[in-house]
Amino acid sequence: MNIAGIILAGGKGTRINSHKVNKVTLQFVGKPIIGYGAELFEGLTNPIVVVVGAFSHSVKDALKKYTVNYAYQQKRLGTAHAAKIGMEKINKKNPPDLVLVGYGDHMMFYKKSTVNELIKKHLLHKAVLSIITTVHSNPDELAWGRVIRNKKGFIVDNIEQKDATPEERKITELNAGFYCFDYKFIKENIDKVKKSTVTNEYYINALIHIAVEQGRKVVGLNVPFKEVGIGINRLPELQLSQEIFQKRS
Repeated sequence: MNIAGIILAGGKGTRINSHKVNKVTLQFVGKPIIGYGAELFEGLTNPIVVVVGAFSHSVKDALKKYTVNYAYQQKRLGTAHAAKIGMEKINKKNPPDLVLVGYGDHMMFYKKSTVNELIKKHLLHKAVLSIITTVHSNPDELAWGRVIRNKKGFIVDNIEQKDATPEERKITELNAGFYCFDYKFIKENIDKVKKSTVTNEYYINALIHIAVEQGRKVVGLNVPFKEVGIGINRLPELQLSQEIFQKRS
């Protein structure tokens, strides 16, 4: 089975107030944040495509010792747009079966065994899209999308916190932001993602809704929060995330 990997690392990191380097190059327990993503995909995916944009030179410097390909996101128009740019670096003549997509600032906690389990579940259920989910007792604190499942356990929606009703906000199963796609599905549907009316960006989680509308299967692999951790948008999260990382058993 051929699997391609895309790491999204083009964002400006406005909220972390980094003016000279991309936030994914900041040190996290002894190595650049982005290094964890490259190591997670090493041996699992070929190629490893890193989507760069803001301060791209710093990302390339941080990944000197890794074998990766780069895709340049000139305009930062959201995660679906970044994934589309990354897809352009995948060999269309010899396409992969699956495409894994992760966020450059949130791949530190994942284990290869977890990703392999996600792939296994994806294939078992003949899904077109599978995600890693986690349960958190205080979902409002993380502000991640809420995962809605049907009676059979398949995912039928992902509702962003800002769009959720008070009842939906109580849902504790959250979308952790790590995706496994059938190559054909993402290739045929990435352009169908509509622009957010709030941010004018294209979000990758919109593909969940697209898959469900097409009557295709979307699967969620639920893992403990300590195997997911938090991504890094602000400086306090850099410290907190490292503390969570170091405390996990």
